[in-house]
Amino acid sequence: MWQAILWADGYLPRTRVTCAYDAATVAATRVWQSNHQLDADGIVGAATYRAVGRRLATAPPWTVYHGDRFHLPLRRDSDGTYEVWDVGRFQPLHLDSVTLSRCRR
Repeated sequence: MWQAILWADGYLPRTRVTCAYDAATVAATRVWQSNHQLDADGIVGAATYRAVGRRLATAPPWTVYHGDRFHLPLRRDSDGTYEVWDVGRFQPLHLDSVTLSRCRR
């Protein structure tokens, strides 16, 4: 999810959305945080998510992250889990497994 936000804001190209918190993601995170007046520690914590939350717009059942370059459509399922649009359908986001089709290759 975090890499998708970095992509939507223009900090990562789509080809760098790998579903791994790699060196490129850490570097992009630090720049994103600095540009949003946050401590640029490269850690996506509470302050970073609060800044992201200010750019979410909700019109149930949709939630959209309004990025600087792209909008990221999300929705919540009946359990409150966020789902992201991926290859023609919504996929639930997971913290412990790969969500996006592009990362399962």
